[in-house]
Amino acid sequence: MSLKQINPDLLLIAPPLLWGQESRLDMKPPLNLLYLASWLNHRGFHAMILDVISAGAPLHEVLEYIAETRPRFIGVPFYQATRETAITLCKEVREKFPDIWVVAGGPLVTTFPESLMSCNEIDMCVCGEGELTLEELISSNLPSPRSEAADRSCLAGIRGLAYCDNGTPIFTPPRPPIWNLDHLPFIDFNLIDIQRYFAYHDSINMSSWLFLTTSRGCYARCTFCATPVLWPGGLRRQSVPRLMAEIAHQRMLFPQSQFGFMDDSFFSDKMWLNDFFDGIVHMNVRYCCIGRADHLMPDDVRRLADTGCIYVALGIETGNQARQKTLKKYLDLDKVRTSVALLAEHNIFCKCFFMLGFPDETPEEMVETINFAVELKRLGMGECNFFPVSIYPGTELAAQASKRTYTSVIYQKSDSNHSRISESGKDEDIGEAKLMRYANIPGNDVNEYFTTSQLLDIVKLAYHKVDSGQDIALPELPKVSKLHV
Repeated sequence: MSLKQINPDLLLIAPPLLWGQESRLDMKPPLNLLYLASWLNHRGFHAMILDVISAGAPLHEVLEYIAETRPRFIGVPFYQATRETAITLCKEVREKFPDIWVVAGGPLVTTFPESLMSCNEIDMCVCGEGELTLEELISSNLPSPRSEAADRSCLAGIRGLAYCDNGTPIFTPPRPPIWNLDHLPFIDFNLIDIQRYFAYHDSINMSSWLFLTTSRGCYARCTFCATPVLWPGGLRRQSVPRLMAEIAHQRMLFPQSQFGFMDDSFFSDKMWLNDFFDGIVHMNVRYCCIGRADHLMPDDVRRLADTGCIYVALGIETGNQARQKTLKKYLDLDKVRTSVALLAEHNIFCKCFFMLGFPDETPEEMVETINFAVELKRLGMGECNFFPVSIYPGTELAAQASKRTYTSVIYQKSDSNHSRISESGKDEDIGEAKLMRYANIPGNDVNEYFTTSQLLDIVKLAYHKVDSGQDIALPELPKVSKLHV
């Protein structure tokens, strides 16, 4: 890693999925940290990002980088599945750099701050959107360098913080979100080694992609999703002129880049969507986006194709209509079929996401979901992902489940003999490869009928069935054993 500058106000560190597996590169950079650092630098502060994966840095090199840069604050994002990875980093920082303040952020902090308040290695937690909270924290009178006896009283006036003062947990009032997203500065992708991501895209036969979010939040209230907790108050969007200005700016810096919009619900606001189509058609870019299948009308799909969209991802979750209602997803599966066929008709690659293993989901329902995915492939779906259900604290689903299910871990390569071998001897286990790439799995048994190990076997089997285009039959699932979860 090259040393760029020293003594930043804040060094944001994006840890790997697991220490020792720093090479498991994602196609997307740490967008959350890029937005935070870009905001702070735009406001006149000095924020840096250490993207451990793109840097290929093992833990000892991360510590060397900290020793060279000597930041006032270190920020570490916490996700449920990488909690222990992030804790390991914080422990090493506290041991070797007791004079640096350690700040935790990320989804786990917002949904379940209590799970981190007992960690002595963490000085404070940023709950909710971090831009303004971090700005006030850096501007505060918090003593520097850090010491255990430091006066923390100035933190009480900063909204959106959780911290301990003399052993007493303190939660300041929630911080209102940034309502006008046009105030966000353009992302500075030079804060990370973006060229390494472009090289990875090239290695998997993709163009060079830059990822943006045009909104925060979602109108839906699906029981399994943490978005209502992370982004309360519905959906906020950037204006179309603001978005077009950023696309033009990024294309000046990265002329070959295409754009991936990571919004939860890209098609929900028809007025905004039509203005987007009118603007993007002149930009000469290709793009991809994510949304609900029932928001897509035939004219929407036509305009997606006419304006450069080449890829749409749809969250389906379940192929059981009654389960759609239980999850408060409320997708009409007939509309899903129509949207997938329309996207294929207009040569837009369609990827669908499914979930298997809800707490009371029966084997019959899982078969229905897998076979629905097989049906969608016949209708033109290009790819899919099956996710074993994890329970996220703060969600409605979590309120219905045991707290022992509030754990997730990172999937590691299986030693089981489930892979298919081609005539050339090459491992073709699509299920194994997908689980390695989309790595979050439940840490304890969640489903009443199958253990987590059995559920992972079902996920792998589901991938093989869709890949082959063959329906699955109930007897092909593992033997059911009613569990107490």
